[in-house]
Amino acid sequence: MDATHLTQLLIEYRYWILFPLACFEGPLVSIIVGFLSAGGFFNPFIAYVILVFGDILPDTGCYFVGRWGHKASFIAKYASKIGITGDHFGVIEGLWRKHPGKTMWTSKLAYGLSTPFLISAGLVGMSLQKFIFYALPITLAQYALLMALGYFFGGSYTLISGALSGTETAIAAVIIGGGLYYLLTRYMRSRLLKEEKEEEREEQKEEQNK
Repeated sequence: MDATHLTQLLIEYRYWILFPLACFEGPLVSIIVGFLSAGGFFNPFIAYVILVFGDILPDTGCYFVGRWGHKASFIAKYASKIGITGDHFGVIEGLWRKHPGKTMWTSKLAYGLSTPFLISAGLVGMSLQKFIFYALPITLAQYALLMALGYFFGGSYTLISGALSGTETAIAAVIIGGGLYYLLTRYMRSRLLKEEKEEEREEQKEEQNK
């Protein structure tokens, strides 16, 4: 769903559609909602709470898919698409057990890796309390930053309102904010994969020293 369609839906239905959109397009929606909040369409504090719930509930769903799922089916459906095989699963398990905070941070922000890594958290046996403990602060910070970015563009709208419509300005905010978010998530993805390889090399060294 593109930014124009999302903006129109949010303007028309507001809070009624905010939660379902947040579940599927959370980061993008949060930038648009931040922009619209500056224009009075949303109460930013109420919208922020809804956005956070719209992110953390699907994350928890991914966790339970892993907790109630099976390793082989997980690798076949998700992990193999990003180069994680059964041999690499021990490395993923080691990342969650040794560096849970760092792994949660990178997996939640790593575009294209979020779902399989959140599933893997449940698959390796992480407790739900520990999962929420690490996931919630990251979600709170992530959506506060993205909404603030959108709000900044919304507050600046009066300076450029003569040249662009409100929808066009919202789209511009999404493009810029989304670009920055993409660069960040791309960096986090590369870091996570790098850490996975380093963890794998350490395990290989330990096996050789035995």
